[in-house]
Formats: sequence, C-alpha cells, structure tokens
Amino acid sequence: MEKQPSFAAPPLEIEDKTIQALMAVLYDKSSREEQHSRRVSDYCFAIGTQLGLSLEHRIQLGKIGLLHDIGKISIPNTILDKPGSLLPMEWEEIHQHPVNGHRFLSAVVGMEEVAETVLAHHERYDGDGYPNGLRGQQIPLNARIVAVADAYDAMVSARPYRNCLSHEEAIAELKRGRRTQFDPVIVEAFIELMEGA
Repeated sequence: MEKQPSFAAPPLEIEDKTIQALMAVLYDKSSREEQHSRRVSDYCFAIGTQLGLSLEHRIQLGKIGLLHDIGKISIPNTILDKPGSLLPMEWEEIHQHPVNGHRFLSAVVGMEEVAETVLAHHERYDGDGYPNGLRGQQIPLNARIVAVADAYDAMVSARPYRNCLSHEEAIAELKRGRRTQFDPVIVEAFIELMEGA
C-alpha cells in the first residue's frame, strides 16, 4: 500500500480516559479496526480544519472518528474477517453496526452527540443509505464528514475480501460519489486537503 498523507490530530485532547476505554473494547477484537479508526479520526480532524471549524468541533470529530465503528463489537470475527463475498444475511449484520454503536454509546454519559453521528455515518447524500434513509442536510454534518473519511480509508486499505485502491483511484471514486453517496462540499474539502498535503 502506498504511503498516505498523515494528518495526526492532538491525541491528548481527543483520547481521554473514556475514549480509551471504549476504544479498547473494539480494538481488542480487531487490530485492523484500531488502525482504520485512528486514520479516520485524523482525516476527520483535518477535514474540520479545512472547513474552518472550531478546535472544539475538530476535537469532537476526532473522537467520532475513533469510535465510528464501535458497533462492530457485536459482529462475529467470522464475518469481519471473511476472505470471500458476504452472504445477504451477513451484510444485514454489517448494516446493523451503526445502530449497535448508537445503542452502545447512548449508554455512556457525555457521548450523546457521538452516538448520533455514529448512527448516521452510513447514510448517503441521495437518501439511499442506512439505517434511516436520511438525505442531504438531514444527515448531521459530522456524519457527512465521517462518511468521506471512512470511505477513503476503506478504499486505500487492503481488506480480507479485496485489494486496496491507489490514492488516485480512491479520489476518483469520491468524485464519482459526489451528490449521490457524499456531500459534495465535504468531498471538495477533502480533495483540497489531500492536494495540499
């Protein structure tokens, strides 16, 4: 895999004791998820900077990036690490991870906003996402940011069921997904960020 630009966020402000404890639950299950979540966190923080968001907002985005896939703790490793194509019922389980993450984080004091973003991070700009079919501005801004960061990192990272794309191929996919899967403003901010890295 080619080296990607690094946009490390300030870890001490993002990874407080609550975040570290929550992360440990998922990361004990999968070290691949740990590395993915850390990169998504860094991308989210950097997109927030590109959009001119406040430091407090960017720190919140960094926390959300770390925890966006926390709902995967309820998915068996036989599905998460499956080398071949997933069966329809396995996809159904995968599609439940935003709901499971929301449920899990809603029980943690101070995680309400993170929980709402986690619930919506697989919604699509055109309304064809899950779990609630939100569209456009109905999707929380933080979730629209996470969607771009998450998709990019997933595309450029090797998975058990497919090879990774190059940076250029992933950017082309993000461009193709503007106004359908992704908020075009967030895609443009991410591309500008990558071009300036």
